[in-house]
Amino acid sequence: MASEITYAEVKFKNESNSSGTYSDSATAPKVKPTPHLSKPGRPSLLFTSLMTLFLLLAIAFLAAFIFYFQKYSQLLEEKKAIGDLTHKELNCTKDNPPMDVWSCCPKDWKPFSSHCYYISTDAASGRESEEKCSRMGAHLMVIHSQEEQDFITKTLDPKAAYFIGLSDAGHRQWRWVDQTPYNESATFWHPREPNNNDEQCVVVSHPYSSWGWNDIRCSDEQKSVCQMKRIYL
Repeated sequence: MASEITYAEVKFKNESNSSGTYSDSATAPKVKPTPHLSKPGRPSLLFTSLMTLFLLLAIAFLAAFIFYFQKYSQLLEEKKAIGDLTHKELNCTKDNPPMDVWSCCPKDWKPFSSHCYYISTDAASGRESEEKCSRMGAHLMVIHSQEEQDFITKTLDPKAAYFIGLSDAGHRQWRWVDQTPYNESATFWHPREPNNNDEQCVVVSHPYSSWGWNDIRCSDEQKSVCQMKRIYL
C-alpha cells in the first residue's frame, strides 16, 4: 500500500514588520511638535521690549523729578528770603484803592515808580558791583528816561562815580543788564562819550556842570547803584 504525503504550502509574509517600519517612519514627523517650537520666542521678545520701555520711562521720570525738585527747592529758598525781608527789613506803603496792596522796598532802599534803588558807597569793579547787587536780588541800575536819571542823580555824591547796568558787548554794541533794549534816543552821555573801545563799562558821574554817562574800564573801582522791582504784599 503506497503511503501518501500531503504537502502544505506555508507562506510567511513579513508585512507586519515592513508595514510597521513604514508606519513608524511615516508618522514620526507628525509626533514632533515642530509647529510649537517658534511660539515660546514671541512672548519672550515682547516681555523684553516692555521691560526696556518701562526702564526708559522710569529713567525719564526720575530725571524730571530731580529737575523739578531742584526748581521747587530754589523757589522755596527765594520765597523764604522774601519772607524774611517782608517781616524784618521792608518799608511798605499802602497803594490807593482798588488795588488794596502794600508796596514795599527793602530797608535803606529808595522807592521810585515800580522799582527800588540802593546806593552802594563801597568802591568795587564793574563785575564785583553787579555781583553785590545780585546777592541782594537786584542788578545794576537801568535808566530809560529823564525822570529816572534825575531821580537817582539827586541822591548821589557829585564827587563820585557810580556803575550802572550798561556795558559794551563788543564793537560798541551797548546792552542793559536786564536785557531791555538800548534806546539811543534816551541816553545821557557826556559830550564826546563814549570815547574808548577799551572802556566797556559805564558810570554816571558829575565831572562837569551836569550829571551824565561815561565809559570806563570794568576793572576800575567805583561806587554803584542797584535796582530791583518793588515787592507787593
